[in-house]
Amino acid sequence: MLCGFAVMLCASAAGSLRAQAPPGPLAPKQPVDTQPATPTAQRPRQMQAPTPQEKPAPRQSIAGFWALNRDASDDARSKIEQAQRDGGRTRQTGPIGGNGPYGGGPLGRGYPFPGSNGPYGGGQSGGGPRNGNGGGYGGDDELQSPAMREYLYPASGVTLALKDAEVDLSDDAAHRRVFYTDGRKLQKSKDDNYREIAAHWEGSRLVSEQKLPGESLRQTFELAVDGRQLDEYVNLDATRSRSAVTVHYVYDINPNRQ
Repeated sequence: MLCGFAVMLCASAAGSLRAQAPPGPLAPKQPVDTQPATPTAQRPRQMQAPTPQEKPAPRQSIAGFWALNRDASDDARSKIEQAQRDGGRTRQTGPIGGNGPYGGGPLGRGYPFPGSNGPYGGGQSGGGPRNGNGGGYGGDDELQSPAMREYLYPASGVTLALKDAEVDLSDDAAHRRVFYTDGRKLQKSKDDNYREIAAHWEGSRLVSEQKLPGESLRQTFELAVDGRQLDEYVNLDATRSRSAVTVHYVYDINPNRQ
């Protein structure tokens, strides 16, 4: 009887243990953010696109101060050196060069008389206007000429003032040029700082045609289409040492100077 009672007690304990089986694996807990919240005022701001620079107001005339834009302007020295190379080739092969009908051809030194220095000749001591040795500059003389300096090496800024029958130009190099458009008699300049120049208007363009030692040139000032730039053109006639040249200078509005 004792044995039977013990077996029943063991069976009852085993059933109780099965009823109390441990539960399955628990679901993982959500991670807790331990970083402190960044205050709104301390959060980095988003990068903003730079505000585009406002363009200066367009002008209605060439009057005002203009700053030279060297990047957009021609290099006059380089253009003249190229024209000298081109002019040399033209004189060697052209109709008025050394091999042309009026050069050192079958008639000898010149035309109309062999050996002469006549108007179309090529005499030993120089010659006339068409033999490539008369008039104008030669070689580097043009680049070193004081009269040509302002056209080959422009000032960094110019100011144009429109008045009755005249336009006054002053530059940062203390030069003053007065363009008279009424055909008056011009006074002879005493120095290079002041000079009077005959000019005329072609619509809104100011145009002057000048005679300098060894040079003939045409200078033009005109307002660009957008009214924010000034264009200057210097047209140099051909000389005995080079072909014709056109130099273009561009000037911008300086908002800090009017």
